Amino acid sequence: MDRYIARDPKTGLPLQIGGKGVPVHVDEAYRAPRGYWDAIKHFDIIPLASGSVQALEVRWSEKPQLVSRADGIRALPRVMRSDPDAVQEQLKFALSDIKSEIRVAALFSLPYCALVEAEDLFENLRELLDDVDPFVRKSASKCLEIVSPVFPSATEEILSQELRSSDINRRKPAYNALKEMSKVWPEVVVFHLDDLLRLEDDKLRVEAAKILPSLSRTKSASVWDLIGWALSDDSDQVRTQAARTLPTLAAAQPRMAKILIENSLFDTCAAVRKPALRALNSMDITGFRMNRLCVDGARHTDPAIRRACILMMPRLFTESEMRIQAAELLRQETKPDLILLLEELSKDPEIDGGEDEKNRYLAKAPPATDIDGIPILPPIDVPPQKQLSGQEKRDEPQSKE
Repeated sequence: MDRYIARDPKTGLPLQIGGKGVPVHVDEAYRAPRGYWDAIKHFDIIPLASGSVQALEVRWSEKPQLVSRADGIRALPRVMRSDPDAVQEQLKFALSDIKSEIRVAALFSLPYCALVEAEDLFENLRELLDDVDPFVRKSASKCLEIVSPVFPSATEEILSQELRSSDINRRKPAYNALKEMSKVWPEVVVFHLDDLLRLEDDKLRVEAAKILPSLSRTKSASVWDLIGWALSDDSDQVRTQAARTLPTLAAAQPRMAKILIENSLFDTCAAVRKPALRALNSMDITGFRMNRLCVDGARHTDPAIRRACILMMPRLFTESEMRIQAAELLRQETKPDLILLLEELSKDPEIDGGEDEKNRYLAKAPPATDIDGIPILPPIDVPPQKQLSGQEKRDEPQSKE
């Protein structure tokens, strides 16, 4: 069987999977769900799918089961290697059959039969997405959800159309496909999101932004651009979804995360600030920009942001710098618990501490020495001998000579 190679929608060049760049044999990607049609003998599948045999009785799970033409069509993937021409012929007939249950059965088999020969099958899929029968339309959407992650190039235009559908029942499977595609074809997902995040419709931009967290570990400047773009969106919901990428990005790409966190930390929406703050707390923060960010954050209107940034100050500043910054912040802080925290940070233990704290900073006296420089040891304390009274002396037993 020929190998299917997905291609970049912009350049037309072959796409690769993962860091090793190994193309995938798509027949290893998925298998048709099992059912009682799997009990049909191989030599009976084509006759049953074509209608030349009306029905057969098979045994499935130790029980007799009557199977019909629709079941024969569902069984077509089992013989797609041994008789590919007959399979394609019967599948194409079934996709345009007058009976809706036959079209539904054909849509079930299409993703797996396309592994051998996909010619014209996706055109049939495009037409059935607008079928008069709602059950056929639903089956076509499910079919697209299955095939898109495996055939990203062949389904690019169809998927793009469904991602913009005004019908949520058509749009949801398309976004499910896009999310699944992000695991193996992130370049294709970026291509779709780049357009979706520029649409006027807020709902579509929000749904597109929900895909961003699944891309946050991808080392791609295009992904970072999309996240930055979404974090600047007018919609709070779009920015919130984009901000969900920041904790993961902080672990995977800390340098890029720092840049994106700078604006998100001061967002007007609390739902955006929360993941930005979580990301910031997880990072090894150093450098002038982070110092500035910490000081600005300590003046934020959100007390949670102020507290987090105040607690970061010992990690960023020297003790003297920290005391100066804390003293400055004390002038405008109004929240009692934060005032106590800043007072503690601004305190100089050498001056403001208790007696024990002050004593810790006193220099130890040098050891005393004699004229020859030999240390003078302190005298050994000898307990004084008790003086006996006259009566005690008389009562003391006399030793016998």
